[in-house]
Amino acid sequence: MSKQDGLLQFDGAIENLSFYKTKRGYAVRKRSGVSGARISNDPAFKRTRENGQEFGRAGKASKLLRTSFRDMIKNTADKGATPRLTKEFVKVVKADATSDRGLRNVIDGEIGFIENFEFNMNSLMDTSLFAPLTANIDRVAGTGTIELPPFKPVEGIQSPDGATHFIITCGVSAIDFTGGKYESALVSSEVLVLDSNNTAPLKLTASVSPNSTFPMFLALSIEFIQVVNGKPYKLSNGTYNSMKVVAVSASV
Repeated sequence: MSKQDGLLQFDGAIENLSFYKTKRGYAVRKRSGVSGARISNDPAFKRTRENGQEFGRAGKASKLLRTSFRDMIKNTADKGATPRLTKEFVKVVKADATSDRGLRNVIDGEIGFIENFEFNMNSLMDTSLFAPLTANIDRVAGTGTIELPPFKPVEGIQSPDGATHFIITCGVSAIDFTGGKYESALVSSEVLVLDSNNTAPLKLTASVSPNSTFPMFLALSIEFIQVVNGKPYKLSNGTYNSMKVVAVSASV
């Protein structure tokens, strides 16, 4: 890397030189790498093209899942959720044991890799909720159900400082990865108090169309709230909230 000198300093490229700005000023370096045209056409890069095609499918699948749960994710996911989820979908695609390389896809892969995915590494569901949990997907009915028996929130939930209440949300999604479509629904509990009194039995069921032939996903989230003078306030932009894919049902 060389430093740009003189009165004229800019960003951009001229022939094989790239000009750019850094924290220390403007710099210049020689451009390198293989052209896009060569990667697209040269037989030597066939494997690169195949990997790119499969990564593209994984990326689109990751986006579809995130979009289907966007109302839950916006208050729970950390900044690294997108690349981590895409990485899991790459595993799904690579597990396709029937398609040729470059043609491997989500539907013929192992969608079970997405089960137990945590959207917020700063507040894992496994370290936030200790109460026994039952999660079930009923494909025929098109439902996703989460059940919690009565429990004392101060013992069954690890809450952040300042939290006085919490909300549990159940979300279900049926995703057509080939067609790029989805159907999703979510249902939330009432605002629950973080105290030593047993909660009532909690059963949350979210519903989509019955008899779906597409992969179905069931997600659980916990959102912490501080109630002051009867008004709820969210804590730290979701830093301490948790969300997890608790069940997956492959396509039929």
